[in-house]
Amino acid sequence: MNLMKLHYKIKIDNPKTHYLSVTIRGQRSKDDAKLSFFIPSWSPGSYLMREYGKHIQNFKALNPGGEFYYFEQVDKGVYEVDFESKEVKGDKENFEIHYDVFCHELTVRTSHIDESHAFLHGPTIFMGIKDKNILNPEVEVEFPPLWSKLTTGLRDISTKREVFLYSADNYDDLIDSPIEIGCQETDGFRVDGIDHELCWYGSPMKHGYNLKADIKTIVEYISKTMGEIPYEKYTFITHFAPNLFGGLEHKNSTALQYCSRAMIDRSGYTDWLELVAHEYFHTWNVKRIRPKELGPFNYLSEGFTRMHWLTEGLTSFMDQLFVYRCGLTTLSEYLEKMKANLNRYYSIPGRKFHSLEDSSFNAWIKLYRPDENSNNSSISYYLKGGLVFFALNILLVKEGSGINALLDLLWKRYKADPENGMEDHEVYSMIESLTNRKVRERFENMICSTEEIDFEQLLKEMSVEVEYTTDSKVDLGVVTSNTGDRVVIKSVTLDGAAHKYGLNAGDEIIAIDGMRVLSGDFQKYDKFLTLNKTYRFTVSRLGYLTDVEVLMESAPRSIVALKSTNEELTKKFLG
Repeated sequence: MNLMKLHYKIKIDNPKTHYLSVTIRGQRSKDDAKLSFFIPSWSPGSYLMREYGKHIQNFKALNPGGEFYYFEQVDKGVYEVDFESKEVKGDKENFEIHYDVFCHELTVRTSHIDESHAFLHGPTIFMGIKDKNILNPEVEVEFPPLWSKLTTGLRDISTKREVFLYSADNYDDLIDSPIEIGCQETDGFRVDGIDHELCWYGSPMKHGYNLKADIKTIVEYISKTMGEIPYEKYTFITHFAPNLFGGLEHKNSTALQYCSRAMIDRSGYTDWLELVAHEYFHTWNVKRIRPKELGPFNYLSEGFTRMHWLTEGLTSFMDQLFVYRCGLTTLSEYLEKMKANLNRYYSIPGRKFHSLEDSSFNAWIKLYRPDENSNNSSISYYLKGGLVFFALNILLVKEGSGINALLDLLWKRYKADPENGMEDHEVYSMIESLTNRKVRERFENMICSTEEIDFEQLLKEMSVEVEYTTDSKVDLGVVTSNTGDRVVIKSVTLDGAAHKYGLNAGDEIIAIDGMRVLSGDFQKYDKFLTLNKTYRFTVSRLGYLTDVEVLMESAPRSIVALKSTNEELTKKFLG
């Protein structure tokens, strides 16, 4: 029998150590002589093998009488327990699995415990059992008495105030529900009679915005657009700390991280709102509407799909659009965001070599593992995907439709067959049904090829003109990092001056034409280097001084403004 009931107990005794202990209690079938307990290697929504097994310690398996079952680690994060161990004389049906987990990495896809709080990311904490369906798992949590709150999307089944006991429908939902424990600030609101819980760890710098009201506005607008709310309760867990950024979607919750200092700036605050909208919209797009490869999951190996242009591309377009449509940004602010998107896109040579399908399939080895050559060889399906759906929306509106009509068809498809994800041809067929075959083929070409997309012409369709830079600035074509006064090249842009003449990633720039260059000087190199002149760069490469002659070239043109020539028509295209 493949069904199994498990009770998990998490105990945090000493947060200073960053450890927690887990005890799993269950009963095996007599047919199961051995069971393989595993910790996932990756997290849905974050497509990289993170090998969470590296944080597991002190694994052991016992019966209720304290006798030890023999076990063997058979794979990364996989422990096979032999319940017919000759050493065990007593109860061989019931078992307890014990292990410790080290938690000291504060991201939305890892766990973090210190004296101030605990953030528990399910895939790093909860072991599953291979080839078993865990039915209604229960989770009991014990933590230090100085902490007063636990926030999670798990179902609260506690009967006593001092006991923190929760349940989920299955193992997938269990690990899809992050947990925040500590003295966090909590608040909430209701939309259509459904509770939405807000949880804040840390705090942003003082600002004049009403986060609760703006989040509620986003929730109301997106849920109304999608036609229904598919959960009984929703939880926003937010971490504010300097230099943080990230978000991860869950079925009825999200974990968000944002820089404490960024929100005092208007642009930084609207970026925050887009992050909220992005992760919340994933409630529909990804957690329910999804490619067929994204569920049910194999948590021990990669889940390859060529359709992240749908999961993340569509979401990246909609997050900015939703915030604009909510009235939380203006038209000029929206166009400023789109200008930034296009400039980023045009600055990435990898768009010429990597289609959206390729970008999606290779997420496991490219997007989540960037290196010095990533921008030269690949394109983000977040960035290009969002721009492609921006283009599609223009084409849809021209044909008397719009992106909302596609969202409606995607949601109806999910509702008709919620157990099975969709294939790309289904999305293409939806687009054709809303427009015509020509639009379908044009969109499909944007997904499958590396042909340049004429965004300038598409923008003209919605009465938006593109203004480019007119002055020629010197550009070396490098990204550098500074350690003190040192200037080290991190990456070299394909076909830029540095690339053409032989400067390398890893080179430390020591001098230009014999004059010492420090980080403060290099930041202003366009002020003292002249276009079409050759300069001798002295660099330290692998510990040796090397001279490289570089002819200075001009920077590629960039967009300085997107301006609407007919705001009424432009707004019509944006809905």
